[in-house]
Amino acid sequence: MGRMSFVAPEALVVVSTDGYFDVFAPSGRTENDKPKYRGLVEELGSGIRGAGGRLAIRPGSHRLAAAVAGWAKAHGLAAVSGDLGPGRDGQQHDI
Repeated sequence: MGRMSFVAPEALVVVSTDGYFDVFAPSGRTENDKPKYRGLVEELGSGIRGAGGRLAIRPGSHRLAAAVAGWAKAHGLAAVSGDLGPGRDGQQHDI
Protein backbone atom coordinates (compact mmCIF):
# COMPACT_ATOMS: atom_id res chain seq x y z
CA MET A 1 0.00 0.00 0.00
CA GLY A 2 1.28 3.41 -0.94
CA ARG A 3 0.00 6.78 0.22
CA MET A 4 0.42 10.19 -1.37
CA SER A 5 -0.46 13.50 0.30
CA PHE A 6 -1.93 16.46 -1.54
CA VAL A 7 -2.30 19.84 0.17
CA ALA A 8 -5.03 22.19 -1.00
CA PRO A 9 -6.24 25.38 0.68
CA GLU A 10 -9.45 23.58 1.67
CA ALA A 11 -8.04 20.26 2.91
CA LEU A 12 -5.13 17.84 3.16
CA VAL A 13 -6.04 14.76 1.11
CA VAL A 14 -4.07 11.53 1.53
CA VAL A 15 -4.73 9.03 -1.26
CA SER A 16 -4.04 5.32 -0.76
CA THR A 17 -3.29 2.93 -3.60
CA ASP A 18 -5.69 0.55 -1.81
CA GLY A 19 -8.66 2.53 -3.12
CA TYR A 20 -9.54 5.15 -0.55
CA PHE A 21 -8.51 8.64 0.50
CA ASP A 22 -8.51 10.41 3.84
CA VAL A 23 -9.30 14.09 4.35
CA PHE A 24 -7.82 16.19 7.14
CA ALA A 25 -7.82 19.89 7.98
CA PRO A 26 -5.18 21.61 5.81
CA SER A 27 -3.05 22.53 8.83
CA GLY A 28 -2.58 21.54 12.44
CA ARG A 29 -2.61 17.79 11.83
CA THR A 30 -0.81 15.59 14.34
CA GLU A 31 0.48 12.07 13.72
CA ASN A 32 -2.44 10.19 15.29
CA ASP A 33 -5.31 12.35 14.00
CA LYS A 34 -8.23 10.46 12.53
CA PRO A 35 -9.47 11.70 9.17
CA LYS A 36 -12.46 14.02 9.06
CA TYR A 37 -13.69 12.10 6.02
CA ARG A 38 -12.73 8.87 4.23
CA GLY A 39 -13.77 8.43 0.62
CA LEU A 40 -13.34 5.94 -2.18
CA VAL A 41 -10.97 6.90 -5.01
CA GLU A 42 -13.88 6.66 -7.46
CA GLU A 43 -15.20 9.89 -5.89
CA LEU A 44 -12.19 11.69 -7.39
CA GLY A 45 -13.45 11.15 -10.94
CA SER A 46 -13.71 8.69 -13.78
CA GLY A 47 -10.68 6.57 -14.61
CA ILE A 48 -9.18 6.93 -11.14
CA ARG A 49 -10.53 3.64 -9.80
CA GLY A 50 -9.14 0.43 -11.22
CA ALA A 51 -9.75 -3.28 -10.75
CA GLY A 52 -10.80 -4.26 -7.27
CA GLY A 53 -11.40 -0.64 -6.30
CA ARG A 54 -7.69 0.16 -6.19
CA LEU A 55 -6.06 3.26 -7.61
CA ALA A 56 -5.75 2.88 -11.39
CA ILE A 57 -3.12 5.57 -12.02
CA ARG A 58 0.31 6.38 -10.60
CA PRO A 59 0.12 8.02 -7.16
CA GLY A 60 2.43 10.83 -8.25
CA SER A 61 0.71 11.56 -11.56
CA HIS A 62 -0.46 14.99 -12.62
CA ARG A 63 -3.85 13.46 -13.43
CA LEU A 64 -4.32 12.33 -9.83
CA ALA A 65 -3.12 15.69 -8.50
CA ALA A 66 -5.66 17.47 -10.71
CA ALA A 67 -8.46 15.12 -9.64
CA VAL A 68 -7.66 15.63 -5.95
CA ALA A 69 -7.41 19.41 -6.38
CA GLY A 70 -10.81 19.48 -8.10
CA TRP A 71 -12.40 17.30 -5.42
CA ALA A 72 -10.86 19.40 -2.63
CA LYS A 73 -12.10 22.63 -4.19
CA ALA A 74 -15.63 21.25 -4.57
CA HIS A 75 -15.90 19.21 -1.35
CA GLY A 76 -12.88 19.84 0.88
CA LEU A 77 -14.41 22.43 3.21
CA ALA A 78 -17.56 20.33 3.67
CA ALA A 79 -15.45 17.23 4.40
CA VAL A 80 -13.29 19.01 6.98
CA SER A 81 -16.31 20.60 8.69
CA GLY A 82 -18.14 17.25 8.90
CA ASP A 83 -20.92 18.20 6.50
CA LEU A 84 -20.17 15.11 4.37
CA GLY A 85 -20.31 12.80 7.37
CA PRO A 86 -17.46 10.39 8.09
CA GLY A 87 -17.58 8.74 4.66
CA ARG A 88 -16.41 5.16 4.24
CA ASP A 89 -15.91 3.50 7.63
CA GLY A 90 -14.50 0.15 6.51
CA GLN A 91 -17.83 -1.64 6.92
CA GLN A 92 -18.89 -1.32 3.29
CA HIS A 93 -18.71 -4.35 1.05
CA ASP A 94 -18.53 -2.59 -2.31
CA ILE A 95 -14.75 -2.49 -2.72
